Amino acid sequence: MIAGTVAIVFVMAAFACLFRMRRYRGWFRLPAQRTDGLSCRGNHRTYRLIVEPKGFDLANGLNLQGRTVFLQITVKVLPLGRLFDPFIEIQEGQKTHRQYFERGVTGQRYLNLTPLFVRRSGEGPLLRVGLRGSSMRWDAEASLLVFDAPAIEGARVLVLAPHPDDAEIAAFGMYGASRSWVATVTAGERGTGNLPSRFPTHTRSRWAALLRVADSLSVPQLGQVPPGRRVNLVYPDGALESMYQEPSRPFRLACEESLPRSQLRSENQIPEYRGGDSDCTWEKLVGEIRLLLELTQPDVVVCPHPLVDIHSDHVYTTVALERAMRDLPGKLPLLLLYVVHNRGAPSYPFGPAESLVSLPPGKFDGWVADSIYSHPLESGAQQAKYFAVEAMHAARSYADGEPKSTLLILKSIGQEIAAYIAGVSLDPASFLRRAPRPNEIYYVVRGNMLTALMEQSLDIRSASY
Repeated sequence: MIAGTVAIVFVMAAFACLFRMRRYRGWFRLPAQRTDGLSCRGNHRTYRLIVEPKGFDLANGLNLQGRTVFLQITVKVLPLGRLFDPFIEIQEGQKTHRQYFERGVTGQRYLNLTPLFVRRSGEGPLLRVGLRGSSMRWDAEASLLVFDAPAIEGARVLVLAPHPDDAEIAAFGMYGASRSWVATVTAGERGTGNLPSRFPTHTRSRWAALLRVADSLSVPQLGQVPPGRRVNLVYPDGALESMYQEPSRPFRLACEESLPRSQLRSENQIPEYRGGDSDCTWEKLVGEIRLLLELTQPDVVVCPHPLVDIHSDHVYTTVALERAMRDLPGKLPLLLLYVVHNRGAPSYPFGPAESLVSLPPGKFDGWVADSIYSHPLESGAQQAKYFAVEAMHAARSYADGEPKSTLLILKSIGQEIAAYIAGVSLDPASFLRRAPRPNEIYYVVRGNMLTALMEQSLDIRSASY
């Protein structure tokens, strides 16, 4: 009897472990045993050091204040780290910060130490960094990578978002702390996956466009962006790559018959973008982004990284920017490139919302940036970012208010149990967990280097077809 019970418990535990690992792999498809890499063309400093099991010492006089700092470290998972989310806790006196990694993590990774070097007035230099690993350990030999902060103090910032909500997900902290303009490229009318199923198919794109364009023009108010600095260009969602390939061919919104583009554009307060016909072309898009650059005169443009972010609309938003910047008079703006959609890791960044963001997983053969910038968000900014993302209709789920049937209740309970066993939420890719973090990560690229980066990106994409 006892032996039989033990056998049943063992089988159930083994099944739960296998299910947990299999379910997790659906949200992290890269091999956990790999070497992540970072190739920057600009100058940054590298310091070799020895990392003990409980931390490491910094040389007295090493000035890292205000800089972005990563510890390049080789890690190895412990057995429990294949079932539970491993993390490293960074300790600075009584303060602690956590960075989570994917389950099974093994190989070279980057630990974000930047919060340690946001020093307050009267604080002395940091001489010791304490580390505590959970379900993982690391090799003693490591490197400290130090990047100078980009010149963004007092800068005019233009945030270029492919869809309504991308600016909030990737750059709310940045645009809320700067003199900013927020420009969205598409209407987002194809983002209908979360709308109530009882809505007729032919009305879904209309509602998505109406709601999401309104979101893009209203939500930046939570970041103190005035109405005259918010604009949506209202180009077709999901069509930017096709428009690039056929630059003179006109494309239309999916909702054009029920909700004309001209009606959506009339909501803009910038006069140059209040009109517009139904025909959208690549040439018109490049021209409108160029006009936007001329009107806003930005020192910094924040947009998607065309190599690391894999969504086609994100890639070709930055391609359009690059075309618009060609022959632009005067000094080209500095670029801060962000990542919303990471290849093979839709659940990145890992861990709960209060944990740090590090570099996206993966490695590229060519260079990806001049430098890296980890932008800090104070607690109030994090809270405002959460509500900004939550205010976006595409981030919401909808109920019809009707009592659930027994079948739906059982299905909901089954989904909750499955998520609990797997150790993930019902939606591991939810932006409400991924976005409102203590920091935002940007790849810094000089304006005159964008063409070279774009050529690398387009070559890779054409080779994959």
